Amino acid sequence: MTDTKSIARCSKEPERAQQTRKIRLGASGSTIEVLAGPAETSGSVSIYRWRMSPSSRGPAPHFHTTFSETFIVEEGEVDYFDGQAWRTLLPGDTAHAAAGDVHALRKEGAEPATFLMALSPGVPREEYFAQLATVNERDLNRLHEVHDNHFVDDYGR
Repeated sequence: MTDTKSIARCSKEPERAQQTRKIRLGASGSTIEVLAGPAETSGSVSIYRWRMSPSSRGPAPHFHTTFSETFIVEEGEVDYFDGQAWRTLLPGDTAHAAAGDVHALRKEGAEPATFLMALSPGVPREEYFAQLATVNERDLNRLHEVHDNHFVDDYGR
């Protein structure tokens, strides 16, 4: 089930307060918040907050051809694969995958985790995240292809 709702974001100027779109990733309880999209940053970056529930696994090894991703852990522990080896990221740790770099995320601990994702240049990923929870198996590969997610079989999982 995909459930999206807006939550108010604070601003120094109340009349300019924006809405953050919150995307529910299926039944796991994980959510992604859209903090800044390409329209808000003149296309330079998109920023998302992923709140991984205890049962969330994260994406398998993959790469993107048109954008890079930077991950910053806010709470909990997240395992990051850099194309060579897995390492555990703790609050305050950062990992970066340039365009074309194989990378993956997973969470094996029983506690939730929260991290920021910054995509550069900015790309609209809201519909991709929203559709992940409801897409049928037959259309999943097409969804990944359209949104520049290229999964790599038998690679570090």
